[in-house]
Amino acid sequence: MRRLRQDVDWLVSAGLLVSATATAVTGIVADVWDLNDFWYHTVAGYVMGGFAMAHVALNWGRLTSYARFRLRPNRQFASRAPSVRDQTPEPVAPGALVSRMALSRRGLLGMAIGGIGGWLVGRGLRPRPQIAAGADVGVVYHEWSKPGVIDALGTVASWGQFPELYKRYPDAPRVALPDPRLEDGPPTASTIAARRSTRTYAPTPTTLQELGDLLFLTTGISADRWGNARRTAPSSGALYPIETYAVVHNVAGLERGVYHYAVREHELELLRAGDHRARVVDQGLGQEFLGECGAVLFLTQILQRMRPKYQDRSYRYGLLEAGHIGENGYLAAVSLGLGACGVGAFMDDDMNAMLGVDGVEEAAVYMLAVGHAA
Repeated sequence: MRRLRQDVDWLVSAGLLVSATATAVTGIVADVWDLNDFWYHTVAGYVMGGFAMAHVALNWGRLTSYARFRLRPNRQFASRAPSVRDQTPEPVAPGALVSRMALSRRGLLGMAIGGIGGWLVGRGLRPRPQIAAGADVGVVYHEWSKPGVIDALGTVASWGQFPELYKRYPDAPRVALPDPRLEDGPPTASTIAARRSTRTYAPTPTTLQELGDLLFLTTGISADRWGNARRTAPSSGALYPIETYAVVHNVAGLERGVYHYAVREHELELLRAGDHRARVVDQGLGQEFLGECGAVLFLTQILQRMRPKYQDRSYRYGLLEAGHIGENGYLAAVSLGLGACGVGAFMDDDMNAMLGVDGVEEAAVYMLAVGHAA
């Protein structure tokens, strides 16, 4: 019976070691690759918990005896045990020491953890990829930002603090947008099928209701429970690095100028009034429709909103989010009976200057013209 109990205890300990290792490895993978629903990690965690409870049950007597031993007053321990100073350690041959460590459960566990840890670190500290001479910066960035196991330790280095999630211009005049109307519009399937890039616009003004609906459907807050706001476009880690600006050309009842979309309040903040049509056309490499539409949405990226979590991959995720928002803008325009056209070719420095961003901590990455199609 004693032998059987020892065998079961050993099997449980081995299972605990294996499941704990699997939990750690899958946790690292889930963190590095940003897998929010990685079921392997969940299953490994439950299995590890089961083995841990079995281990405690099998060793309950030892645990309670050790606890009583530790909780004894020091004077009782001193009266029963000889002083450490009075004991002369017996010499141990190196071979016997290694044998004792290898055969003991604690030694075996230590060697196993050390071996697995060394293997993981070795895999994570792999040499950076060899990049062919003459490769463009996109290829260089793509190769260098590939994840590795060791990237999970990147939080040791300081990537700075998270900035505010919502950018505000407290001194700017504000324009409240109408509540969005979500009841009308064609079905999703036909909306997707009808999506096209529109480059010819009618002089018909865009209404404030249409602009507000478009902004909400593009990147507005669609759910806010207990302060946990979620928007209409997906975002890695719900960090939302993209800010939206609207340069208004022809919107009924709205002064021309550069506006910032205050997403939390569903309002527009007027940054600078004036007619910017010619400047926007110049920024878009002479594409005239950028001055003929009702408004142009500009998407900027604030990288620091993602760096503390995603580090080198932040720029990847930010561009992905800009693409999500751009497609939302296309589909929202079709649903509202408007036209839209995304533009990625533009003069960065002049655009950033018009928006009032520095081009480093916050930089423009996308343009989207919207208005009534001709």
